Amino acid sequence: MKERRRRDLLAAALRLLEHRPYESITMGAVAAAADVAKGTTYLYFPTREALFLALLAEHYQAWFDALDARLADGVPTATSWVDAVADELSARPMFLRLAALLHVVLEANVPVADVLDFKRSLLARVAATGATLDRTLALAPGQGTRLLLWLQAVAPGLAQMAAPAPALHQALRADAALAGFLIDFSTELRALLRALIRGLEAARETPP
Repeated sequence: MKERRRRDLLAAALRLLEHRPYESITMGAVAAAADVAKGTTYLYFPTREALFLALLAEHYQAWFDALDARLADGVPTATSWVDAVADELSARPMFLRLAALLHVVLEANVPVADVLDFKRSLLARVAATGATLDRTLALAPGQGTRLLLWLQAVAPGLAQMAAPAPALHQALRADAALAGFLIDFSTELRALLRALIRGLEAARETPP
């Protein structure tokens, strides 16, 4: 019962995030969406940020599960892996929205011990998938992990840049000098990852 109630709260928070900006979502709104008393939410999550950090943790696990499944199916080339990553992230807009909150909002408002637990769990997945990438893409040991950390840093920013507010989008389209700010997330992510991988491959081939 306790785990089901926790999951109900997380599902309610996700439903709200699909239709509202994070800043407008209160614990009271989550409680109402989950059909529980407001005080019940605090039995499971001490703050709104703690709730959304737990939600992000679930999204991270699901994303790494998907990446690992792709690698297990066989990714023969760097291009295939880049395409797989771009496809997976393009299909996970809520994950990207949550990830954009991690460093500037969630980590700053959750007890340090809880943030460290989150990071330890995330590190385990990054290290395991990174080691598989080292073997699959013939990278130097540890570079797969480095590539995944870079990816987590840049993907949310690219997603935000690719989705300006409607009024701004229209204004940028009308100004030829600024139209370059209108980017396609999947296209730019693919280009960036290919460039990063080429750089890592070149670094391995260059004698010290």
